[in-house]
Amino acid sequence: MKIAKTSRILTPIEDWHQLPNGKSLLKQTQQRIDSYLPRCFGYHILKLGRLSSLLNTSESSISHQINCASGGEGIGLLADLHQLPLQTSSVDLCILAHELDFSSDPHQLLREIDRVLTLDGTLIISGYNPISLFGLRSLLKPKHSQTARLFLPNRVLDWLHLLGFEVKQKQHFDFLSGEFNGSFSSCIESIGQRYTPYLCSVYFIVAKKQCTPMTPVKSAFQFKKPRLAGRTVVTRSR
Repeated sequence: MKIAKTSRILTPIEDWHQLPNGKSLLKQTQQRIDSYLPRCFGYHILKLGRLSSLLNTSESSISHQINCASGGEGIGLLADLHQLPLQTSSVDLCILAHELDFSSDPHQLLREIDRVLTLDGTLIISGYNPISLFGLRSLLKPKHSQTARLFLPNRVLDWLHLLGFEVKQKQHFDFLSGEFNGSFSSCIESIGQRYTPYLCSVYFIVAKKQCTPMTPVKSAFQFKKPRLAGRTVVTRSR
């Protein structure tokens, strides 16, 4: 298993169209975002990275939305995603689209998200699956030309569980991972998503931050136990 942290400088993707099948990928991701937004409530939405900021969340009941990235147009907060200049427990919903694929320290990125999320805050993550057609093509490229670092969805789930998140939803899509048109390719795509989801190129995870109190809450009611110490029990025979 490869180490999560790396010293390599990775350049994040600036636009969805730079990804293979980017137009369809954006559409499918947006559909899943739209289906989950009505379940999210609060005061602040944080969209981390350029791809996340291009997702439309205007239909959400949460009015204040922040686009955060290290650069680019339409970014309201310019910052290093691994060191967010935000108050602890201040964000209700965080969206992270394909940023783990281009992060030099994904553990630190998830720790920062955990820090800024409120209790019961929601985290939505999407990323590439290395066990897929996209992952196979990336593996065949020369090492110096590889720009993304792909992590298994189950490994990402382990990281979330260690941070105390409860996974509410996990989906896989984009089985063909390419520009295909026609009913036949749509049929293959639906069959792949239904029967071999773990070979799809993209995973989509929704997790909720949980908090376990440090001091257990004890019940005030207790049964009174009879005190037998120091007493002599006398038995009488008839």
